[in-house]
Amino acid sequence: MSDFLSFDTFITPRIIRVVFAIGLLLIALGTLVRVVWGIWQLSLFTGVILPLIGACVAGLLWRIYCELILVFFDMRDKLADLASRPRS
Repeated sequence: MSDFLSFDTFITPRIIRVVFAIGLLLIALGTLVRVVWGIWQLSLFTGVILPLIGACVAGLLWRIYCELILVFFDMRDKLADLASRPRS
């Protein structure tokens, strides 16, 4: 409990993995809805192909965004390790 209140350890790196999976699930569900709607409208290019390409791009951008968040927390950990090293 003291770690939680003192911010000695961060919970975001653990949570970001769950948020990433939820984000991918939402991208997949949104794409599925859009593709079904496109099929219903008999629109092959704008209803099926573009949403699938968009889902690939959105998934890639979502991954990059989540990795950037993890990089910032990793940098903080590395800087804390450097600061705690004894100086010679």
